[in-house]
Amino acid sequence: MDHDEVIANRAHIDPESDCANTCEDGERRHRCDGVLLFAMRDNYHAFTLDLVTALECIRVAEQEGDVPELPAEWWQEIINRYKVELANARLGDLLT
Repeated sequence: MDHDEVIANRAHIDPESDCANTCEDGERRHRCDGVLLFAMRDNYHAFTLDLVTALECIRVAEQEGDVPELPAEWWQEIINRYKVELANARLGDLLT
């Protein structure tokens, strides 16, 4: 796949997909093992995107200036709740 094809192959939320709705126990829900999943589709695949990955993408967008800056306290709560270290984010950087 060339660069232009990769860029043109945008993913979107797929409300019709079952890929995020069925867990190993057979229950239909958007959480498996406590992880919130979003059903996504591109031109070739159905797949899931977890909440932590979406939050990491928001952090990158914030750093690039594409979304407004979120309060450091909000990021602190995200880091504490999900036990993640966000891309290019150190707690000290967020609180200064």
